[in-house]
Amino acid sequence: MGCVSAFTAFSLTLYAGAGSLRAIIFYIFPQPLPQSQIQLSSLYDLTEYYQPRNFPGKERSVSIDHTIRYYDFNFRKPETLTYNSAIYDNNIEILYRLPRKPSISALLLIFHSCKHTAYDWFHSVERQRIIGAAIELGYACLVFQATNKISQCWSYKADIYENKDVQMVLKGLDGFYKQYPELVSLPIFTFGSSSGGIFSSIFATNQRHPIQGQVIYISIILPEILSTYVKTNNYPPTVWIHMLRDIEFASEDRINNSIQIFIEQNIPCNRLAIEPVRITRVTFRDRIPSINIRTSQFLFNRLQQNHWLNPYHVLMYNPRRKFSWKQFLFPSSIAEVKNGEVFNNINQNKFQISEFLNTMYGEHEISYERSFEALQWLEKIYDSSKLRTDSNN
Repeated sequence: MGCVSAFTAFSLTLYAGAGSLRAIIFYIFPQPLPQSQIQLSSLYDLTEYYQPRNFPGKERSVSIDHTIRYYDFNFRKPETLTYNSAIYDNNIEILYRLPRKPSISALLLIFHSCKHTAYDWFHSVERQRIIGAAIELGYACLVFQATNKISQCWSYKADIYENKDVQMVLKGLDGFYKQYPELVSLPIFTFGSSSGGIFSSIFATNQRHPIQGQVIYISIILPEILSTYVKTNNYPPTVWIHMLRDIEFASEDRINNSIQIFIEQNIPCNRLAIEPVRITRVTFRDRIPSINIRTSQFLFNRLQQNHWLNPYHVLMYNPRRKFSWKQFLFPSSIAEVKNGEVFNNINQNKFQISEFLNTMYGEHEISYERSFEALQWLEKIYDSSKLRTDSNN
């Protein structure tokens, strides 16, 4: 089955807030970017002058993301996304949530990004909504923690027998299946974010607990895996979710090169784009449940007054590179806000606001958008392959 392309244009550079991830990128890709990728007009189009674009599937994706309802938990009340924690042999911890209403149809193994933990997936809204989408599809969500406690990045050793994170996940699954033997026969999918996406591309080569598909979020397939496994048609279906301002890490050229190999090997693949967020007075309230409407309006007005929004209400500047937003979004006294409730609400949500600014800018940050589509695509590809197998038997 061929590759479905949801969009062909990619955009601006990965800004690695974590220096460890940037070091990893240059280790894997030591060569400089081709000059053809770095054109001044394109950079302007992708930064200050970015304007919303039309691309195949955009209207459908907006409809899905804006109308999805989670019946297993209420994302406006994050505490309703409860989960279990289990520790198996060798002190391997798995955080997991089983669907309550739909029957369990698959397992989704989740691999976090650098500088994050498994716990973040149950305690930050964008990640919770990805889990919510998976649960709606009947996926049991298992979130693993990288063994490197300092960088919290995953191992990139292509040899799975030398990759301690691969061995940890496999042993963790052994323990989980002993606890839930009725789930052994279900298909396994993976969702890897950034560092976790590279790791997912490696884990996908294991045959002990083979996976039937993977979501690589704002990330890439390890080049050694491409040349060793994908080119020999021994690799599972893959869907990339990428941000339109990323031209360096999960760049157009890198993903297109991977997609071309998938097409040549007739391996199902897909690509889904995430646009920068068009900001309104209610955006902060809509995406961060702990933000009230007055605070949302205040934050919007401050961005507008300080010329951080272009005519399309898209962030003009990368909040990881230009830091003046901290001064005008995070007032030092109630007098600056003239509203104690808003002042306190901002102080209680500084981390959430900071991370969401990166999400809205749309270069390299977690977002729930298009996750339901990606996970549903994996389900459809698996079901169609199973039908073909059954018909041939």
